[in-house]
Amino acid sequence: MRGIKLDIRFGILTIGVLGLLVLQAAGLLYGINERVNSSLPLIDTPIMNFLTAFGGDLFLFSFAALVLYLDWREKGRPSLETASFLLSIVVGLAAVGAMKVLFAEPRPIAYGSGVGSYAFPSGHTFRAAIIAAYGSDRWRKYAPLFWAYAVGIALTRLLLHVHWLGDVLFSLLFAPWLYLLLKSLLGGRFE
Repeated sequence: MRGIKLDIRFGILTIGVLGLLVLQAAGLLYGINERVNSSLPLIDTPIMNFLTAFGGDLFLFSFAALVLYLDWREKGRPSLETASFLLSIVVGLAAVGAMKVLFAEPRPIAYGSGVGSYAFPSGHTFRAAIIAAYGSDRWRKYAPLFWAYAVGIALTRLLLHVHWLGDVLFSLLFAPWLYLLLKSLLGGRFE
C-alpha cells in the first residue's frame, strides 16, 4: 500500500472536514443552522420528495451497478476509480451512520427513526456527493452537472427541513475527501 499523495484540493477538503467536525462538536454551528433553517420556506411537496429520493440508496446502488457494469464491459474488471468509489460507499455510509449516533443531532423537524432520526451528517447529501466525486473524476467534462446534482440534493434536504446547513455542508466536503483519500491509498493519484 502506497502513501497518500497530497495536493491542494485534498488539503482544503481536509481543513473543511475537520473544521466542520470541530464546529459541530463544539455546538458552534447552532446559530447559523437556526438562521438558515428559519429563513428557508418548508417545501414538502410530492415533487420535492421525488427529487430528494435521488439521494437515496436505490439511486446510489443503481448508479454503482451501472458503472461496475460499464467497467466490466470495457476492461473486464473494475477500474481504480470505480474500486475507490465502491469502497467509499461502504466506508462512507458506515462513517455517516457512526457520526449520526455519536453526535445524535436532532433534525429541524421529526423525521425517520433510529439512526435515521439524527441529522448530522446528511446521508442523502453524502450519497449524492460521492456520486459527484466519482462521476466528475471519471467523466470530467460533466463535472459541473455531477456537482449541480449533489448541491441540488443538499438543497432538497434543507427545503424539506430535515437537515441543518452544517449537515449538508459536511457531507458535500466529506464525500470527495473520502473518495480522494481512498483512491490515493489504493495507488491512484489526485488529478
